[in-house]
Amino acid sequence: MKTRKAFTLLEAILAMSISAIVMFGCASMLYDMIAVGERLERSWSLKSHADGVERFLQSAVSSSLIMHPTRIQEVLATFPSKTMCLSQPPEMNSASDYYLTFGVNGSHPLFVSPTGFSPAKICWLFHNEDEGLSIIWRHANAEYENSDAGIYKTKISPFVKEIIYIYDDENGWEEETEIDSTDSTKLPYYIKLVFVYGDEKAERVISLSGLVDSQFAR
Repeated sequence: MKTRKAFTLLEAILAMSISAIVMFGCASMLYDMIAVGERLERSWSLKSHADGVERFLQSAVSSSLIMHPTRIQEVLATFPSKTMCLSQPPEMNSASDYYLTFGVNGSHPLFVSPTGFSPAKICWLFHNEDEGLSIIWRHANAEYENSDAGIYKTKISPFVKEIIYIYDDENGWEEETEIDSTDSTKLPYYIKLVFVYGDEKAERVISLSGLVDSQFAR
């Protein structure tokens, strides 16, 4: 009768220990790979989102044309190009807050009212730390006869935690978190958007310099 070879208790314990170590190492590596993948995906998504917002706003600003400037109330300053201004949106609670104002002419899926797409709109770039970046807008012409134009709000990005206005100062570039309302000749050259999502952060700068006359440059 042949004697069958079997694992000893020590060999079995050793094999189980080695298997546990290998499985732990594999699980740890898999976790690290998933974590890295999530960070890369989140970073890429925020970057892509920020790029899209930048392209949209840069296009809107560079092609801005306000068809009916007399319908904008509480104007602080107008860019020399006459295509943009700093003003207050309708029904604004604060009398000291001014916003970048531009015109959008042509149908766009972001601007839809109960009456459909509006070809000519007056827009205010509005930021709230809790809500993010939005555009307050109204039709250049009222939707209905003998009525005021409706006022709408379209969210652009919930991840914009800060909007910074960059001015050309005597001592160089100056950054402000709000429109400077103390000097009607002081116009921002750029706006900087700060995007935050989790631990990720991205910044995008929108140029307004093409809309600012060179006489303001120092």
